[in-house]
Amino acid sequence: MSDKISVDKEQVEHDAEAIAKASQYFTQVDLMPLDMRSTITANENSKTAYQRAQDGIAAMAAALDQDVENIRSLNVAFEQFDQMMGELSASGSRTPAATTAK
Repeated sequence: MSDKISVDKEQVEHDAEAIAKASQYFTQVDLMPLDMRSTITANENSKTAYQRAQDGIAAMAAALDQDVENIRSLNVAFEQFDQMMGELSASGSRTPAATTAK
């Protein structure tokens, strides 16, 4: 078993940035041209289906944005944890050493 965990902080940020850029492609697009004269049921159903698809696209973009935020948070948390573990390792103990009175 390895004694070290290695996380490439720059690569994690690069990956988060790539996901952020990808989420920009998930944008809602208005239905054009919009038929306002037709009264057939299929017309209204198609508008409803199109809107549901657009809502799904918006939800996907929001989920990707949240993923980017989570990835960046974990990168910061790992850096803090790594620093804390380094300090503990340097001090040689997880808790202050107990001493007895002389």
